[in-house]
Amino acid sequence: MAIKGSLTEAPLADVIQLLSLSLKSGCLSVTDGRNFGNIFIKDGKIIYATLLNRKDRLGDILVRKQIIDESILKSALEEQKKSNRRLGEILVEKGYITKEILEAELADQISETIFTMLTWESGYFNFEADLLPGSEEYLVHLSPQELLLEGARRIDEWRKLEKRLPPFETILTVKDGATEVPLTEEEQKILKLVDGNRTIDDIIKLSEFDFFITCKTIYALLSAGILEKPEKTEVAKRAIGDINEFKNLGYAFFKTDMLDEAEREFKKILELLPDNVEALLYCGLIEIKRNNLKKASEYLKRAVELEKNPVILNNLGYVFNRLGLFQEACNILNEAIELSPEDPRINCNLGISLFNDGRFEEACTIFKKLIEKNPEFITPYVYLSLTYIKLNDMKNAVEFLKECINKFPGLAVFKNNLAVVYESMDLLEDAERAYRHALNDEPQNVKVIRNLADFYYESQIIGAAKELYERIPVENRDWEVFFKLGNILLRQGDAEGALNCWNKAREMNPTNPIIIQNIELLNKSRGL
Repeated sequence: MAIKGSLTEAPLADVIQLLSLSLKSGCLSVTDGRNFGNIFIKDGKIIYATLLNRKDRLGDILVRKQIIDESILKSALEEQKKSNRRLGEILVEKGYITKEILEAELADQISETIFTMLTWESGYFNFEADLLPGSEEYLVHLSPQELLLEGARRIDEWRKLEKRLPPFETILTVKDGATEVPLTEEEQKILKLVDGNRTIDDIIKLSEFDFFITCKTIYALLSAGILEKPEKTEVAKRAIGDINEFKNLGYAFFKTDMLDEAEREFKKILELLPDNVEALLYCGLIEIKRNNLKKASEYLKRAVELEKNPVILNNLGYVFNRLGLFQEACNILNEAIELSPEDPRINCNLGISLFNDGRFEEACTIFKKLIEKNPEFITPYVYLSLTYIKLNDMKNAVEFLKECINKFPGLAVFKNNLAVVYESMDLLEDAERAYRHALNDEPQNVKVIRNLADFYYESQIIGAAKELYERIPVENRDWEVFFKLGNILLRQGDAEGALNCWNKAREMNPTNPIIIQNIELLNKSRGL
């Protein structure tokens, strides 16, 4: 389960400390709104960290520090592509660096990355359990306590410097004649990044030095009068070259469900390039996650007009299906299949659209083919069982569902569907047993709880039905649940409770004559 929060309410140092003490493993994603970073933790130890759009790759750092040269790095990177091994592992094996040097450099890189993130006073964090770095990354194990102690000292130093620096949105320019002044290596390299259009934030991202050294150098150059800022502080106009940065931030925010922030980045792209297909696609995906399906369809239709891409077509077909536009969904998904005939997701969405459109024989054919070619893809099994039920082929439905239960013993959906079939065949003992097994597998499954509650209600076992209806979270109760609960409460002598439930049912279904009649009769019997 993801852990999310605001850095203003829970400082990053406290979050890291909490994850460390509870021996968590996973990825802590952090943003201050402009930048995005990831801290990977395993069993409470920090094993890796990275900042998006920063030049902090291991090979670049080793070259900058003259531990290896460009030719060695190029050779090692070529071997990495062929063998899919870690760069650090290759460098150690070839004898270019020792394991001790490698781990020390990685520890420094990770520490500097985290020190940078510790300066972010506002923003958001998201922890995703068990999400660890890819196999291409060389990992170390750092003590969070030691790192945070050093971080606290660095932060004190940073706070003093921060007060003297202009806002990070400030554009810097080089003063005329300043290049004739003797400069340190750091100052020379930072000066080369100043082009009259870049902000301080841009320069920090492009700098080969860590955050603190870059900021100190900028401050020194400003103090010496070598750099200056315009009289008006303005945000630099983003060039087309910045689009990759917007995309990277947008992807990172989207991945961690920070939808407002992701939308902001993709809309920046659309301001520069209104016909950018990727940005339109992701704006559509964001609206899908928000359940704004009509808005999602608008973005995706614009994207499809620009590019017939199977991914975009598949998502548009999914949205049409959710909107109840089943024929339109089938048409779009058939276009996607022409471009990518073997994609199981597209074929599955087409099968679901056909199923929803009542074209059960066609859906059945698609789901059978999907199961044959993709035996671990669960969704086709679910829909094939439902298709048999819709075709009133109960014999095949029972046999197939039993096969599914054997193949996926921990999934409640197949036991639930088997119970529905048994109930339709009037095999009530078998139905109850199957519902109970499904509920044992997934005690919080609302669909199973509801089905078993309805089963007991129809069987006049009202005590068990009431207990199950009350287990359904309030936000998942429809008018029928409240109506049936009201009926049960009245039979148990709780007229006030019954009236309360029926009133809630009427709010959801205000024209239902039975609800209205029950409320009127109960009020009349109570003299109201």
